Amino acid sequence: MDKNLNELMGNYARAMGTQNWNDVMVWATEILKIDDKLAHVWGNRAVALSNLGFPLDAVLNVDRALALEQEAKHLSNKGCYYWDMGDDNKALTYLHEAADMEPLAQTYLTIGNIHKTRGDLTRATKEYRQCVALEPNYADGHMVLGMALLKQGNLQEGWKEYEWRWKTSQLPERKLKCPQWKGQDLTGKTILVYGEQGLGDIVQFSRYARQLANLFPRAKVIIEGRPQLKRLLATMPDIYAVINAGDKLPELDYAIPMITLAGMLTASINFIRADDRQFFLHPTDVENWSERVKELPEGLKVGVCWSGMLRSDHPSAAAVDRLRSTELATFAPLARIPGITWISLQKGAPAEQIKEPPKGMVIADMTNDLVDFYDTACLMANCDLVISVDTAVLHVAASVGVPTWLLSRWDGCWRWFGDKREDSPWYPTLRQFSQPALHDWPNLMSRVAMELKDFIRQSKLDLTNDLSYLPDHSEP
Repeated sequence: MDKNLNELMGNYARAMGTQNWNDVMVWATEILKIDDKLAHVWGNRAVALSNLGFPLDAVLNVDRALALEQEAKHLSNKGCYYWDMGDDNKALTYLHEAADMEPLAQTYLTIGNIHKTRGDLTRATKEYRQCVALEPNYADGHMVLGMALLKQGNLQEGWKEYEWRWKTSQLPERKLKCPQWKGQDLTGKTILVYGEQGLGDIVQFSRYARQLANLFPRAKVIIEGRPQLKRLLATMPDIYAVINAGDKLPELDYAIPMITLAGMLTASINFIRADDRQFFLHPTDVENWSERVKELPEGLKVGVCWSGMLRSDHPSAAAVDRLRSTELATFAPLARIPGITWISLQKGAPAEQIKEPPKGMVIADMTNDLVDFYDTACLMANCDLVISVDTAVLHVAASVGVPTWLLSRWDGCWRWFGDKREDSPWYPTLRQFSQPALHDWPNLMSRVAMELKDFIRQSKLDLTNDLSYLPDHSEP
């Protein structure tokens, strides 16, 4: 190997080690200019292209690798690239061919993911089990197995498998000076219950901090969340203090992640404590937003959010965001229903879509005045209904007792316990609407439109019933 190639290989190896896919592309390209017979470089160039969002180019590159060496890993990756392009039949062809050549954990993980997306969770679980049987320390395999088991309601095994999330690259384990709580007596102790993953996860699972405080009334239970949630979390009773991630930590006896705590306190779905509301807003703040809402046109007030946070720097999260999010234009069947004043709860780049709402939609935008999720909750408390995709807005609405409709993707998140379930053990006021097929927003919205008409009729009936108890001289 000449000196120049040796230097390039060193740069390439470092880029691969840090998964800097742009640099992998640069150095792999330079190496292949010198020697285009290096199968592993073609293969890793394909991996880089896939991670950069170019699956077709990845196929072309992995074909160069396969022309030089027939290896299962190349066939398995080729299957992944076709799945990224939406061709799951061709993907499965190459994945099964790879499995026949050499069983690899990654191959079975991808096969499982395809069957999960198809809605066959039983088959997906079987493939995930094969994955971790082949590679017992494969953290990603254990994590997806855990989510599949949780979604099927097998909480005891599911929580255990899901703990492997801390061994994956997606969620690095946190290092704290104090030990993790394992169930010890907390009387007179201070414990940190810290948030993990997204804002919606913190909203949903912060309830376990209060449960812990109720189990140990003489303990100091501190919640660590995010700045956007601090005021909202502070309305939860029985909590000693709320801090933000990054704040200086007080002296602690123990700490525990929220979802780990959920696993310890929730042996089955029947153990989920679903209070009417999780957070308690100050009446004056709710009334202040009521005055704003009263200025809007008459009609049912429906809050709406159509997109999750766009996480382009996190490929796996971005892929989920694309599945769970839609566009305001998708709400066209609902916009045609008279008697509704829509209230945008959408922030970020997708909020620009309200400049061109669907025909017939009257939509108000107060989001510039929403400092944090406490303000958002106070606004939503003045809505008759909130309709949202699976994002933090949805969790906040349901957590303060607002009637909330979830617009769920075809292969919904594990926390909703199956796509056929319409209620939620987490939130009494939440109703689920799942896509009947992958990416099928139109049929989902058609169903929601029918239910929304019934909701309006029922709301008017409820209003009439309320007025019937007023004295005769009261105006309707």
